[in-house]
Amino acid sequence: MAEPRAPLRWAPLLALCLLWLLPGLVGHEPWKPDEAYTFGLVRHIAASGDWVVPTLAGEPFMEKPPLFFISAAWTMRLFEGWLGAPDAARLAAGFWNLIAWLGLAAAARGLFGPGHGRWALVLLIGTVGLPLRAHQLITDTALLAGFCWGLAGLSLALIRPLSAGLMLGAGAAIAFLSKGLLGPGCLAAAALALLAHRDYRRPAYLKTLAIALAAALPLPLWWMVSLYQRSPELFHLWLDANNFGRFRGTVHLGPRAARGFYGLTLPWYALPTWPLALFALWRAARARQDWPAILPPLAVAGCTLAVLASAADARELYALPLLPPLALLAVAGLRGLGRPPRWLNIALALLLCALTAYMLLCAAALSFPLDIHPAREWLGRRFHGWTPQFQPGRWLLFAAAAALLVWCWRQPLADGYRLIWRWSVGLTLLWCGMATLWLPALDHGMRYREAFAALKPGPAALIRPGDCVASLGLGEPQRALLEYYAGLRTQRLEAAGGSGSCRWLLLQTLHDQIPPPYDKLYPVYVFQRPGDHKERFRLYSLR
Repeated sequence: MAEPRAPLRWAPLLALCLLWLLPGLVGHEPWKPDEAYTFGLVRHIAASGDWVVPTLAGEPFMEKPPLFFISAAWTMRLFEGWLGAPDAARLAAGFWNLIAWLGLAAAARGLFGPGHGRWALVLLIGTVGLPLRAHQLITDTALLAGFCWGLAGLSLALIRPLSAGLMLGAGAAIAFLSKGLLGPGCLAAAALALLAHRDYRRPAYLKTLAIALAAALPLPLWWMVSLYQRSPELFHLWLDANNFGRFRGTVHLGPRAARGFYGLTLPWYALPTWPLALFALWRAARARQDWPAILPPLAVAGCTLAVLASAADARELYALPLLPPLALLAVAGLRGLGRPPRWLNIALALLLCALTAYMLLCAAALSFPLDIHPAREWLGRRFHGWTPQFQPGRWLLFAAAAALLVWCWRQPLADGYRLIWRWSVGLTLLWCGMATLWLPALDHGMRYREAFAALKPGPAALIRPGDCVASLGLGEPQRALLEYYAGLRTQRLEAAGGSGSCRWLLLQTLHDQIPPPYDKLYPVYVFQRPGDHKERFRLYSLR
């Protein structure tokens, strides 16, 4: 296929990608819930070298296989001398984003021809739901990379069976070792669904699937065999409870799916890819063409959405794997899009100007002590306890990024390509502002450093070195960060069944919902995270 009508130069694309990727990747502590417990698992692997059993605060944590934790442990050990441990570990998220981009570009190039890989990337980073999650220390960035390479394999399956099979197999293995059976299950279902089309009932496609199976099995089998040899009980806990049990909702590990959750989430989460994807499907149905190019991403998107909608648990985070296939479908829609009406360009510019102005006003309220009632009310409601601090370095960085993005905005592109390009540039500008100017205040409200550092044992502290601390209701993120900031591993009453000889009890509750008999006791110390109005921590003396 020919290159797109609007060739995109490498320099503005590289500038856009760097300005999207780098802000927010470093500069803050682990945030709850996902970053906090992930960081605890990463620290265990970095310290022990044990990649078989992910361990959190001394206890096995079998929700996910260890691939992302291993990669983050590597980056933490490599860069901890230059960055703090959380920032060094979070660089793994940037690494997996780059891997995902390469896979998505390969898929788009295989489906639509040279030049389209760049536009698939522009569409992906322009989705509203991706920036925050892609910059977090979470396993889902590796899962995203697995889906991208799985899509690349399916996209090239009919013309390059060997390389396509290796790509599909590598994508399935990455997805499996990131979050278990979900990723490879969706890719396998999509691969089998393609057999319904006559173009895929060929020896070349069957050869691709055979190579993919051979490439996908070794590393997952290695980890599963190692885990089973270590502990059959932990293996069954991972397989039964954290895969099938979680899908059926019998283990109560995640938030329950509300009716039509993804139907309500995707319209904003996947914007602007889904309107273009629908246009591509309408155009293909009407003209009875382009189906070979859109079948692989359509199969992956359809099968993944069906699996997610059938699961008992639901979070917007789980929709991340839907973004790459929707981006590819959007490329197909973009290729057939004519010149958009002038009012649409004007509306986009006005919307981005309004959002940028709001973002800067909020940044000003976070940086300067504005004696304005709306500003004070907003700060008290959204950033409880934050004292405005002016940091000129951050404003200079944002000004430089904004100037570079203005240059990107002015790139000469035609038709709908210019509209999509400017959408992604505008979203990147907003992300740069929030990840640069808002970050200190966001970190103040999301971190546990000050809350848990006060519990660090010491000669003059409440808790003395060697004291036993029991806990009740302490969540996984809090257990991980309590060990990191205070060096404390608690004896959980949920697991131990009693406080035994412990000198202290740490109780975590929502608001003031204290369970008996602790509601009759007087706490020695009560505290909470600065930006959290729900969590309460109470330290009781049991002697």
